[in-house]
Amino acid sequence: MAMKIIAIRIGNRYGPEYEKYLEEKLPEYEFIWVRKPIREDVLLQWNKMYAMNLDIDEPVVVMDIDVLLTNNYKELFEYPVKKGQFVSIPGWWRDTENKRYKINGGFFKYYPKDCKYIYDKFMANVSKWQQHYIDNGITAGPVNGEQYFVEDSVRERLKLKLLPVEWFTRWKSGFDSTDEQMIKWQWNTTKKYKQLTGNPYVYLGDFHPDIKYVHFTHSHNKPSDWKNYTKIININTLENS
Repeated sequence: MAMKIIAIRIGNRYGPEYEKYLEEKLPEYEFIWVRKPIREDVLLQWNKMYAMNLDIDEPVVVMDIDVLLTNNYKELFEYPVKKGQFVSIPGWWRDTENKRYKINGGFFKYYPKDCKYIYDKFMANVSKWQQHYIDNGITAGPVNGEQYFVEDSVRERLKLKLLPVEWFTRWKSGFDSTDEQMIKWQWNTTKKYKQLTGNPYVYLGDFHPDIKYVHFTHSHNKPSDWKNYTKIININTLENS
């Protein structure tokens, strides 16, 4: 039986080309596309909780869709998980300064029955949890905090297992390679990636061979037409300038 991948595409921000891209990159898996809220008061990415209510006794992947899969990316999806474990991306680009949080919500792998208690906890008080991490200064609004809710809840009963940090990066690029703000952002991201992994770069014509999963943070960077973008910067030149 093919492993199930659950992905959320609710609203107008992301078009069907995101579905097409992932299904073509991962044809051996079964995609479950969540295109409507699981309940009318559940907002956007909080609908990832859908997977935790699946009545199946096999691991599933829950992932974001604004991502580029590169190099040996299938190793990520084949990464083993045991019952009682919860596998996640290490969130080195988290939107919080609170150091007790370790994950990023862009990729999870787990057994749904292990996580049914998390689904029940959330659905019992949706409005509270969707606002909790914003009200407590962990993250900014208007719709954020689900990854912190998941991490806090996982630690109640499960063993959190982080994937290798060098496999993941965030990235953004514009059409204009002279955009100073964009170049500064790329430089800062590369500097942090180098500090964490020891790898000398994120992108120099191609992404570093260790990188398997690229999370885009620029609304114009679509995985399906990534090659059309100007995206090369020479980090070594920037560091020595």
